[in-house]
Amino acid sequence: MGAFLAYLEAGLVSGSIYSLIAIGMSLLMVVSDVIHFAYGEIVVFSMYVCWLVFGATGSLLLGALAAIATAVVFNLLLEPCLRPLREKRLLTETMVMTIAVGLILTEIMGRFLNAGLPIAFPASIVGGGWAFSMDLLRVTLADLAAILATVLLLGGLAWFLFKTSKGKALRAIAHNIGVARILGIPIKRGTRQSFLIAGLMSGVTAVLFVLTLGIASSELGEHVTFKGLAVMMLGGMGNLRGAVFGGYLLGILECLVRGYFIGDWVDAIAMGCIMLVIIIKPDGLFGAAK
Repeated sequence: MGAFLAYLEAGLVSGSIYSLIAIGMSLLMVVSDVIHFAYGEIVVFSMYVCWLVFGATGSLLLGALAAIATAVVFNLLLEPCLRPLREKRLLTETMVMTIAVGLILTEIMGRFLNAGLPIAFPASIVGGGWAFSMDLLRVTLADLAAILATVLLLGGLAWFLFKTSKGKALRAIAHNIGVARILGIPIKRGTRQSFLIAGLMSGVTAVLFVLTLGIASSELGEHVTFKGLAVMMLGGMGNLRGAVFGGYLLGILECLVRGYFIGDWVDAIAMGCIMLVIIIKPDGLFGAAK
C-alpha cells in the first residue's frame, strides 16, 4: 500500500505538469489554430535562462521570474510571425514554422549554452528544500508547489474564460471565428491573449521542472512537446477539459508502470494505451474541439 501511495503521489505531480503543458498547447490550438511544436523547446530554453540568472545572482526567485518572462516574450514574439500564415489558413506552413523555431532553440541550447552540456541545479533547490516522509511515501515542497500551482492556474484560467468579457471573447473566437469577427470581437487581440496565456503556462512549467527535475538538456524540449501532444490526443485535440484529465491520467499511468514493471517500459506501455484509446475513440476520451 505504501508503494502504491508513493507512485500515486508521483503520478499526481507528473500529471499536474503534463496538464499545464497540454492546456497551453490546447488553448493555442482552439483559439489560434496553431499546433505549437516549439512549445517544449521554449519551456526548456526558459529553464536555461533560469539557470543562467540563478548562477549570476544566486537568487532562485529572480531565476524563476526570468524564466517566466522569457517564455511569455518568446510566445508573444512568435504570434506576429505566425499571423500571416494563420490568416491564410496555411496550417501546414504554420506547423513547419513552429518546428523550425524549436530546432533553432535546440541548436542554441546544444551548442552555445553551457558548452552544449546538460545543466543541473543545486541539490538544495531540487525538491524545494523540504520533504515529508512516511514509509515509502515522500512528499517534497516542490511536489506540493507543482500541484498547487496547477490548481491555481487552471482555476484562474477557468475564471478568466467564463467570468470575464475578454475570456468570453476568447471562447467565441474558439467556437466560431467567423461569427466572432461579425460581432466585432477583436481577433488579433484574442490570439495575442492566447499566446500570452500559453507563455505564462510554459514559464511556470519551466520553473516546476527546475524544482522537481533539477536538470535539463537541449533534447528535453522535444520530449516535453511529445508529452503535450500525447495528452492532447488522449483527452481530445483542443479539448481543455480533456487536456487536464489526460495529463493526470498519463502521469499516474507512467508512474504506476515505472513502479510495477521491470525495465524501461514506461513510454511503450503509456503510448500503447493512448494508441488503444485512439483506435477505439479517435477523437479522444472527451472528443476533439469542434
